[in-house]
Amino acid sequence: MIDSTEGLRRSRLARASVLALAVLAAVLVLTVAGAVASSDAVPPPPANPTSADQIQNIDQVKTAIKAYYGDTVTSTPDPVAGTTMLHTYSPTSAYVSEMSQIEGIATKYIDLHAFRGNGGRQAVVFDVDDTTLNTYSYEIYSNFVYNPTTNATFVNAEVFPPVPGMPAVASDAAKHGYAVFFVTGRPESQRAATADNLAKDGYAKPDTDHLYLKDQTKPWLSSCAPSCTTTQYKSLTRQHIESLGYDIVANFGDQYSDLNGGFADQTYKLPNPMYYLP
Repeated sequence: MIDSTEGLRRSRLARASVLALAVLAAVLVLTVAGAVASSDAVPPPPANPTSADQIQNIDQVKTAIKAYYGDTVTSTPDPVAGTTMLHTYSPTSAYVSEMSQIEGIATKYIDLHAFRGNGGRQAVVFDVDDTTLNTYSYEIYSNFVYNPTTNATFVNAEVFPPVPGMPAVASDAAKHGYAVFFVTGRPESQRAATADNLAKDGYAKPDTDHLYLKDQTKPWLSSCAPSCTTTQYKSLTRQHIESLGYDIVANFGDQYSDLNGGFADQTYKLPNPMYYLP
């Protein structure tokens, strides 16, 4: 038989164990939440490295990128010389899986906030390259080296497939009464091809008032023109859209420079390990 003193001791130990497990569970939850909330999980290499070990091997990075997208060769020849077949992402890739999660989260947010105040004049803003149109085919063709001439050929050929899930997000927003805007760093000379490629990929073809390209003669860019940074151009254009009476409920971009600078209630950073635009 256990005496009362021993029973009390065991009871206290049991309560202490339960408390310890609860604390551990809370720590784990906070750790996971912190990982999910992290905006830049992979730190960049130092600006002035002192050792090669501080820099990821570029060939290994390229191999990892191809695996992430599930590199798939298509039957479509490149639009520059027609001598190589374009590549694309696989529908079973980690990239598509990650985009599916973002699509679900964004759609729920957009649906929840539809017609909240502002007389229903609500908007969503999308970047273009690797936010609505996927440029993986060009990155593989160019071996991840940007060339304005060959890139323009790809753009004007309208060969870019949609970023998975984004046509559905844009369509859902439109059905709930949102105005859909596209703000891209592409030049004005690529307006027609950009609008047509978006329409081919399942987006409602944007008219001039809903597709902004980087024309630095616009009056709302006067504070930084003719050398606006990406952040300045994007944020000032969003400010201009809100000056027209819209509340930008959600802003989507694959670069932090697409999202920085405010003038959006919520931002969504889409995955893009292929290039970085400050």
